Amino acid sequence: MKRFSVIILLIIIIPSAYLSGQISTRQAGMRFGYRSGIFYQVSHEAGSAEVAYNGLLSFNNSGLQFTGLRIVYETSLDDISHNLFFAWGYGGHIGFIYSDHVKFMGEEYYYSHERFSPLIGIDGWAAFEYRLSDIPLNVSLNFKPFIELTIPSFVRVIPFDVGLSVSYAF
Repeated sequence: MKRFSVIILLIIIIPSAYLSGQISTRQAGMRFGYRSGIFYQVSHEAGSAEVAYNGLLSFNNSGLQFTGLRIVYETSLDDISHNLFFAWGYGGHIGFIYSDHVKFMGEEYYYSHERFSPLIGIDGWAAFEYRLSDIPLNVSLNFKPFIELTIPSFVRVIPFDVGLSVSYAF
């Protein structure tokens, strides 16, 4: 029965990977900022806006964080350039760090050794993205503030995570 379920699941999933009800675009690239990392993004038209789902894998403090974002590109800034877009969004992240100290409210707390600290948080997103028309390349100046809870019981607020993203669109 288990083998039969797997076969049915594969019969459904494999053909659906090639079918699409909407035209979507994908991007893969790197983000440079406080939370630097690699990302993959899928976007599609939704009414008068373009909606994207972004997954960012970042490495920080000998740890790993995964951030998922929902990004809305409402309009292009045609007055400045036809290829310049403003985007906003929200999401969350989960991960862990290894650290021998924690900064909280301007104070530093030290441990006797490095310790594993899981974390969870919420993120905001605002960006100006320029899409090059001659080559499939996008450049984005983005702002990603976040609040996270690190176990053991520290809350970190980073209001100014400004980054630069470069991605290949396909």
